[in-house]
Amino acid sequence: MTTTKPETKLDHEPNGATPNSAARPPRRLDLTDFLDLATLQEIQDSFAAVTRLLTCIHDADGARLTPPIDPQQRATSEKVLDQLLTADELGDETLVAPIIVEGQQLGSIQIEPGSSTPASGASQAAAIRFLYLLANAIARLCYDKYHARQRAEELEALYKISSVLSGQRDLQRVLDTAVTSVAEVMAVHAASIRLVTPVNDGVELAPRAVHNLPPEYLTKGVIRLDTSNMFDEAISGKTIYVEDMAKDPRVLYPIDAQRERLVSMLCVGIVFQARPVGTIQLFSAQKRQFTEFEKQLLHAISQLLAAAIENARLDAQRNKSHRIMRQVRLAADVQRRMLPESPPHVQPFDVAAHCVPSMELGGDFYDLLELKSSLGMVIGDVSGKGVAAALLMASVRASLRAYAQDIYDLDEIIARVNTAMTQDTLDNEFVTLWYGVLDPVSMRLTYCNAGHEPPILLRHGEIRLLDTGGMLVGVDAKQHYAKGLLDLHTDDLILLYSDGLTDAMDANRQKFGRDRVIQAMKAAASCSAQDALNTILSKMRHFTGQHRSFDDTTLVVARVGEVATQ
Repeated sequence: MTTTKPETKLDHEPNGATPNSAARPPRRLDLTDFLDLATLQEIQDSFAAVTRLLTCIHDADGARLTPPIDPQQRATSEKVLDQLLTADELGDETLVAPIIVEGQQLGSIQIEPGSSTPASGASQAAAIRFLYLLANAIARLCYDKYHARQRAEELEALYKISSVLSGQRDLQRVLDTAVTSVAEVMAVHAASIRLVTPVNDGVELAPRAVHNLPPEYLTKGVIRLDTSNMFDEAISGKTIYVEDMAKDPRVLYPIDAQRERLVSMLCVGIVFQARPVGTIQLFSAQKRQFTEFEKQLLHAISQLLAAAIENARLDAQRNKSHRIMRQVRLAADVQRRMLPESPPHVQPFDVAAHCVPSMELGGDFYDLLELKSSLGMVIGDVSGKGVAAALLMASVRASLRAYAQDIYDLDEIIARVNTAMTQDTLDNEFVTLWYGVLDPVSMRLTYCNAGHEPPILLRHGEIRLLDTGGMLVGVDAKQHYAKGLLDLHTDDLILLYSDGLTDAMDANRQKFGRDRVIQAMKAAASCSAQDALNTILSKMRHFTGQHRSFDDTTLVVARVGEVATQ
């Protein structure tokens, strides 16, 4: 006979949803979500043994979950059990079915001595079997509740520690806060945190934060990983437990531990994305056996702490980077102010200049000097980039300006700049430099090239390179330099440039090159100095496209106009 529960119809679903609602239905629960098949099978078999009724467990759709019981096999089994265990054998003894969770007995179910035999139709053996089933069922319920309580405690502990750490940004404050919070959550006598510290010949674990330990603990001997297998194993992911620190041979400072009342120790590694960060140690004042739950909780805390330490370090790096970038921006502003705002007006010369640094601070520079009736033109390229190159550039510019005001001969000026540079710089620091003076009276260009890209003179379609001089500045203090002389003609076009122009690359890593520079100059042969400069830059940018330049680009263009009639 099958009994069917009356169907109850609802006009509305819970939470106000209608039966035809388009909302996604909740996942359907199954019996096996709560009990495994082995447990269901045990319940079915025990019930059948006690009641003598054939039973079977089905799911919500009526499908069989457990196989049926073989009546003949069941009868034979119970007949044997009846013969092995009779009421007379039970006698006055108490039959106990223990309730055990995690290896610990919580209680038991007992059949009291002198109990009457089971009711007719049920064997005593089946009743005992059912007794053990009940004990196991209670144990499972206790086990589930035990683990649920552990998870709740773990989440509460992690939430508490994460809440405390989330408000800290300074690394030392993170460590101090963490070591105190962990000691309170784990209810231990003392705790310490050590961080991995690279040294020249290995790696050390240096104490950085302690709880309930003397300040001297932070300054006592560091632990080298190559001499301490215990801490090396902790860093690799193992859980290290020491029952008595005064007697365990793995402990490096047993006398100190005894003096500081440290008995048992639990230690795990702090690891961030497979990179060792340090260790966290818990100490008890008496012998203590840490449970598996406590070990797992400490591992979870160490992962949380690893992320907090990494965040604090990143935050410190960001703050440092922001301070550095602020100083770099201030230095870049000073460097830009060193470049002439506008070229001096010295007839009949038309001059234009432009500098594009690849970084905030560049190593390229140019200068335009008004020397009585003449016009001085300087272009240079300092080795390297960034702050060091900018400081070196400022030094060279100041030195050249100082000598240019008092000394007439250009080769002597470059030689003195070279001597000063050699005395004040390292072997890998040098400057390429070109310095020339346009004299409107004699209509002559006097110049000296110290290892720089030779400027290009375009005259009626013909090209000449201005390369007379010597080696670059800052290498050989005894270097001698020569000076070049060039008579100027009307419509002469002179281009001073750094290697950022010729070395500019396109997407195929082809360089712009000197030939393309010359073609760009010829295209601007009849233009003003500013238009010629714009034409050259435009053709370079059209060639490189979206490919970013990794070098500074500096150009100075001078055009010789018609000489006014005296």
